This record gives sequence, structure tokens and C-alpha cells, in this order.
Amino acid sequence: MISEVNAKSILITCKNPSSWFGVKYGMNIYRGCQHGCIYCDSRSECYQIDKFEDIIVKVNAVELLKKELSRKRVRGTIGTGAMSDPYIPLEKQYKLTQKSLQVIADNRYPVHITTKSNLILRDIDILEEINNVYASVAVTITTADDLLAEKIEPAAPISSDRFKAIGILSAVGINVGITMMPILPFIEDSEKNIIEIIKKQMSMVQNSFILTLE
Repeated sequence: MISEVNAKSILITCKNPSSWFGVKYGMNIYRGCQHGCIYCDSRSECYQIDKFEDIIVKVNAVELLKKELSRKRVRGTIGTGAMSDPYIPLEKQYKLTQKSLQVIADNRYPVHITTKSNLILRDIDILEEINNVYASVAVTITTADDLLAEKIEPAAPISSDRFKAIGILSAVGINVGITMMPILPFIEDSEKNIIEIIKKQMSMVQNSFILTLE
């Protein structure tokens, strides 16, 4: 189910920016996710979201972001993707992430994006603009095996497509790397899988490597 809402706010101030890629302000344009990952911790009871597969679209996100950034006295990195992926398939229709990134670029704020989707390549020009200040992207990859990825992340782009996206982002100077999180015990925690992910990553990236391993 897809619901459209007018949110009251769009940015959340992080108490400890160093704990998640230095993010000062968190932003979730969508609540819920369409990727269907079997390990998704956002479906935990602690977040009190009954059906995470039901998507709530904050249709006024762009307008809120403009207002909130104009009032900020302290600059800091804006992060998106910690709770809900900003590049779920619905983003092709709504383009709220794309429009929000342009607002961030116009206001010269740094950004950090976490995603599983190669749809981020659609916005590469905006990311290059933001990168005049600072832009970083962490692409979640927990297996180098496309067949396994299709089983545990059934509606997300396969791992090989994500590796290609990393290479393209790196080629234009975006700080990009992998979040290897979570590594599923007995399924993905083999030495072979972890080494293969790192090898593929290092063959794609020219400028940086972002790694969170849990």
C-alpha cells in the first residue's frame, strides 16, 4: 500500500554525528521500503512500524527541506538512507530524492547517501554539484553472488549492478564505497565472500573506501 502524507518536518538533528558517517541531519523522504530484504532491521519492533513494506511518501518533503535549511544556523552533513532507502522504485515516479538533492546543492550543504539502488546514477550531475562541498555515497552490498542477492534482497538491484554504479560514481570523483552490513551468519560470513566483495570494490573505486561491517 502506498500513502501520501504532508509531513510536519523532514530533518532530524543527530545527537552524535560521528556514529554514522559524520551525519549531522538525518532525512527520510519515504517511510518503508520496497526492496524486501529479509534481514531489514528497520522492521524491528523497536521502530514501531507495523508494515514496513507499506510506503508512506512525504509529498511535501522538498518544500519542508527548503524552509528548514533556510533556518539552520549550524551547517552539517545531511544523511539519507539510514532508515528507508531514498532510491526505492517509487522514486522513479515521485523524484523527491532528486529534487531534495538539488535543494541541498543550491544551499551548499554536504550530503551522505546510503542506498542499494543504481537509480542513484540518474542524479549523478547533482551529486557532482554537491561534491563541490562534499558528497559521499555508501552502497550496501553484503554478497558478491547475484543469485544469493536475488534471494535475500528480492526487489533490489543485483550486486553486480551496484558494483557498476560504484565504479561510475567513483569515476566522476564522488566519495563512494560499500556498507557491508549486515553479514548474515552461515550465509554470507565466509572468507571467500568477504574477500570477493573487497576485491570487486577495490577494482572499482579510485578515491575512497567506506566500510561498515557488523
